[in-house]
Amino acid sequence: MSSRSEVALRLATSADAAALVNVFSTAIADQAPNFYTAAQCEAWAAALTSERAVELVSDHTTYVAAIDGTDEVVGFATFVAPDEFDMLYVYPDYVMQGIGTRLAALIEQHAQNLGVHELRAAVSDCARLAFESFGFRHERPHTTTVGDQSFSVTLMSKALG
Repeated sequence: MSSRSEVALRLATSADAAALVNVFSTAIADQAPNFYTAAQCEAWAAALTSERAVELVSDHTTYVAAIDGTDEVVGFATFVAPDEFDMLYVYPDYVMQGIGTRLAALIEQHAQNLGVHELRAAVSDCARLAFESFGFRHERPHTTTVGDQSFSVTLMSKALG
C-alpha cells in the first residue's frame, strides 16, 4: 500500500466487512504488542469477525477511509447510539497521516447531528494518546474482557459543542 495516496471518507457498506477485519487485525498486530501481552493481542484481534463487521455496518454508524477512487479501506471508525465512539482503527502504513483525526471528527459531527452533548469511549492503552489529541478527557481506568482475556482501558469522554 502506498501511504501517499489521497484518502476519502464515506459510510461503510457490508461490502467493506472483510476490509474492516483486515484493518482491525493488522492495526492490533502492529500497535498492541507494545501495551498488551501476546494472549491479549490474539484475543483482541480475533474479536472482529466478518459477521461482526457486517453488524458494525448494519447496526451502527461506521465510516471508512478509503484510497480515493478505489475500495481499498485503510481505516474505520464506529459510532454506537446513543453516545459511544466505539472503534477507531487505521492501517499501520497510514498512521500519523491525519486519517484517525479525520475519522474522529466525522464521528463527532455525526453525534452532534444526533443531539449528543457528550461522547463516551472506552479506549485501549495504545489509542489513549490519540483520543487525548482529539480532546477527550480521562474519566477513570476500567477493565474489559475480550474472549478469555482481561484488558486495561481508560473510560474517556468529550463534551460536544
